[in-house]
Amino acid sequence: MAINSSSKLREILEDERAVAIIDEYIPGFVSNPELGPVAGMKMKTLLKFPQVSLSKDQVAEIIERLDALDA
Repeated sequence: MAINSSSKLREILEDERAVAIIDEYIPGFVSNPELGPVAGMKMKTLLKFPQVSLSKDQVAEIIERLDALDA
């Protein structure tokens, strides 16, 4: 399965490359035990939540890098 910013969180967590990208911007995010309820959401949607505390530029960078993984 191709990984990109439209992948669901559960799919992102199964791909070491994607986990490394997310962890670079949000250390500890992927190991947060409270992610269960949002595991079925698309990553690009989750990145826009205010609780994530990322700038628009950072969100754009993550989306670009995730989309490039299996392009």
